[in-house]
Amino acid sequence: MDPIGGTSPSNPRLDSAVPRPNQTVNPAVFGDVLTAPVAPPVLEAPSNPNPAPIQLPVDTFSDDSLLEQTVPEKPKKRGKGKKAALIILSILLIAGLAAGAYFVGFSMGKSTGKKEADIAYQKEQAALQQDKAEDPATASIDEPGATAATLTLGDLKDPKYIDETITGETGKQVSASDGLVLKVTNIERNFKSTDTNYKLDASKELVKVNFIMGNVTKIKAKDLSSFNFRLENSVNALLTPENIATYPDKFDTIKLDPGAQSKGSIVYSVNKDEKPLKFVREQRYRISGENREVTTRIVISIAK
Repeated sequence: MDPIGGTSPSNPRLDSAVPRPNQTVNPAVFGDVLTAPVAPPVLEAPSNPNPAPIQLPVDTFSDDSLLEQTVPEKPKKRGKGKKAALIILSILLIAGLAAGAYFVGFSMGKSTGKKEADIAYQKEQAALQQDKAEDPATASIDEPGATAATLTLGDLKDPKYIDETITGETGKQVSASDGLVLKVTNIERNFKSTDTNYKLDASKELVKVNFIMGNVTKIKAKDLSSFNFRLENSVNALLTPENIATYPDKFDTIKLDPGAQSKGSIVYSVNKDEKPLKFVREQRYRISGENREVTTRIVISIAK
């Protein structure tokens, strides 16, 4: 018996080409017909752990996301942007130049106008000072340029202490033998006080006396107080200074060195429109070794 099932090899059965279960087919029996099962191909793993991506032809896919080629960007056109920026910059520059020119012109005009106003004011003040210099009774010690606001002291000398009364008038300087020089520059009638604690009787008015005092003694300083200066009213009463806290050039006490001079002001209360009024400086001296006193008085008429 042959191994195929009892048939002759020269006359094979038609169904012998299909192998039966658990039957091994000998490939040599069928000649060129390969009926043995074909093993699937085994793909070898690449030796490079990071293989390069497979480059596919561009025309193979229509999805752009699969393409790894880089499409160059088109250059942006900056010509119009630069032109607009230059135009804006030019407008700002022209506006700034115009504003600067206006400011400079305005400042120059303002400065010129102020300078002309100052010159006119100075001329006006010079004319007023000239008028007051010609009328010493109206000169004020508050005006440094007025000729009545200074004393002419001359040469210093040794003082003498004697009983004497020196008289004078407003705007004229007078000298006593003890070395004091005095000049009343002007008075201010109906003076208004800014001291809120001071109360003035309705029947009274304030008179402010402005004066200059100097020392012409050689070596001896003079200590002066406001209580050495009184105001003599129309009934020959000597009035003391009013107790007012402050006012321009208020005089309380001073020490005048030889050759020095200073200005001061004292306020008195009198009846309204009262006349005559006299400004009196009085100083008493005790003569050492002679057991006697002398009084030096300066009386200046300020309202007639």
